Amino acid sequence: MKPRIILIFSLLLAVACSNEVIVPVPPMQEDISYETHPKNQLYETALRDYRNATNSPGSVLLIHRPGEELWIGAVGKSNLAHNTSMNTNSQFRTGSVTKMFTAVVIMKLIEQGKFTLEDKLANILPTVNGKIPEADQITIRHLLGHLSGIIDPPNESLRYQADIINNPTDMYAMTLDETLETYVYGKALHFTPGTSYSYSNTNYWLLGKIAERTTNKTLQMLMEEIILTPLGLARTYIEKRDDRNVTRGYADLYNNGILMDVTLWDKAEGDGEADGGLISTAEDLYRFMNGLFHGELVTLATLEEMKKIQLPTCNTPYCEYGLGLEIWRTDAGIAYGHNGGLVGIEANVLYYEDTGGISVLYKNNGNGSDKSWLDSLMK
Repeated sequence: MKPRIILIFSLLLAVACSNEVIVPVPPMQEDISYETHPKNQLYETALRDYRNATNSPGSVLLIHRPGEELWIGAVGKSNLAHNTSMNTNSQFRTGSVTKMFTAVVIMKLIEQGKFTLEDKLANILPTVNGKIPEADQITIRHLLGHLSGIIDPPNESLRYQADIINNPTDMYAMTLDETLETYVYGKALHFTPGTSYSYSNTNYWLLGKIAERTTNKTLQMLMEEIILTPLGLARTYIEKRDDRNVTRGYADLYNNGILMDVTLWDKAEGDGEADGGLISTAEDLYRFMNGLFHGELVTLATLEEMKKIQLPTCNTPYCEYGLGLEIWRTDAGIAYGHNGGLVGIEANVLYYEDTGGISVLYKNNGNGSDKSWLDSLMK
């Protein structure tokens, strides 16, 4: 997901800023130092520069290069209200990085014969019939690759955005079915399914429902079985939980350098959902990428399918998207992964194909940022 809500802040700041945010005291968390790493000074300087350039309370960077020890660095604060330092084990919301995890669940279920990439939405999720146009033409592949044409309320609906800001508690309590009924069902498609590309979080809402309906298990249970337990990701989850140990999110609402805690909005939009609800750590995200790209989660043949650009007519970087994977063309070579954003956070996770390197970058300020400086570190 992307930090789109800032577009309408000017209409809603009076309401949003009138609500006092009560910030719970976070528990103590273990911090692991990487100061003895040969490139610690180089990497830490780059991280501090990034944090300063983005006016972020805190930031975390992980660098893995083959033949080199893993390095993780953390600077700044994870919780301004309690002056809590960001550390290398800090848990944080990942936004649309979640889509990679959801896509792996779906692809694993396909490997298990539960359904296929070409199965139709209308058949596999019959409750949407009559509610989403051309549901009998939309495939699992279309949903994974953002080729369905279904609208995207987080980026397109002023009503959705206003409700997140004005009524975050109510939005947090809404079921996914209620969200779909309120903001998606009955709305026209942007195009005939499969003919164009349009990023939509709704696609992954529906994929989460498909996975749960097909298996009669929650998405949390499926992620535990398919990803978390096999890889030992003990600090990663997608279900709604007590989040006092999770890094707070912030945004510069007036563009004056003053940050406001917007965690309530981040919780309301992301928590528990298949499009952007994952909470994790830098090391867990590294272990996920390493496992995925070395055949530990799905077969290498399945991974190759996930890496393919899905729109046959794609001729711009904008539509270069696989099955839950973004394709990044960097100065360090082709990279696969995902960017994620909520109002108060930005996360980025990449696997560099030429070198086998992995980078994880996070900050708790939701503005977009230039990440090209990573290229020189990952070459």
